[in-house]
Formats: sequence, C-alpha cells, structure tokens
Amino acid sequence: MSASTDHEIIVFDFDGTITTKDTFALFLRYYAGTLGWILRIFSLLPTFLAYGLRLIDRNRVKDRVISRFFKGKQISEIENRAAKFAQEVIPGLIRPGAQEALNELSDSRESLYICSASITPYLKSWGEGQNIHNILATELEVENGICTGRIKGWNVWGPGKVRRILAEFSPRSVKISHAYGDSRGDKEMLHAAEVSHWQPFRLSAHE
Repeated sequence: MSASTDHEIIVFDFDGTITTKDTFALFLRYYAGTLGWILRIFSLLPTFLAYGLRLIDRNRVKDRVISRFFKGKQISEIENRAAKFAQEVIPGLIRPGAQEALNELSDSRESLYICSASITPYLKSWGEGQNIHNILATELEVENGICTGRIKGWNVWGPGKVRRILAEFSPRSVKISHAYGDSRGDKEMLHAAEVSHWQPFRLSAHE
C-alpha cells in the first residue's frame, strides 16, 4: 500500500458473481410468500412497463419495489426472514469457485468487502456465517423500528457502488486493489480497481 492511500480493499459483487441467481428477486418471494408476491408484482406492472419504455430508470423501479414490499413493516420481522433466507436459500446459490476465492482470503477479512445492489438484511446475515462483516449494500430506511419504504442513501448499483465505497471511507482515501463483478451494474467499480475480474467464477460464457 502506498503511503498516500489510507486503505486498500478487495471488493466482490454478490448477485451473479458469488451467486448463480439474483437473490433480491428470490428474497421478495421468500419474504412475501407466493400469493403475496404475486399480488405485489401485479400491482407493480405499471412500474415495470414504464421502465421497459425507458420512462423511469432502475433506481426508481427499486424505490417502488421496496416501498411495495416493505413499507410499514417491522425491521425485526424483515431481519428474521432474512436470516432464514441466508441460512436456507443462499448456500445453494454460491458458486464453488467464488467460495474457494473467499476461503483463500480468510486472512484478509478486514480488507474484504461485498458491494451489492441487494438489500443489507440477508447479506449481513450471510456475511456473518462467512466471517465477512464489511457489507456495502442497499439499505432500507427505518424510523422507530418500522421501514419507511424508502432507500437509505443510494441504490448500490453502477455509479452507486463507487459512491458507496468512497462514502464508507470518507474523508480518508481508499484504493480498490481487486474487484470482482459480472454485469453492467459493476462497470464503474471494475474500472475503479487496479485489477478487475469479469465473471471469474463461471464455468462457461453461457452460464
């Protein structure tokens, strides 16, 4: 680490990089149940249509999805479901190569970060099982133990990933020595890293 840099970190995206599927979508169904999920998704169809027509961006879609599923809910209830989801569902989604890479970094846990557009409750729970405590993800705004239905800070996607990393260390400086990602949402983070790894744990280009 250079003398001018306060911190040097290794950053992994989560969905698609460490896992084989998008965990946020899976958690919404796990949390609401099949019927509740169907009803909420049906009510969000105008939002998805507006996004498809490019009338709104993905950040606005994320806002509306979070509001529809979590507004007025107790954060303790969400965290309890998130802990079960992390225990029952996520292990079956972890790419073997990703797990091996995380295991190899067991001595670098202080400098290892997960940076994800997924929400923090289940990522933190999964991270605890991996002894990974540096989770930078989309946070739910909470007031008096109740979710407001809004995002606290930013949707940690695209430019929001670098913005979140910089905010975590501000006013100190930080260098991303290695970044691992798999999608457009990781572009800025990968460009900010000294060494970037694109879809490193996939067995084939079609996976």
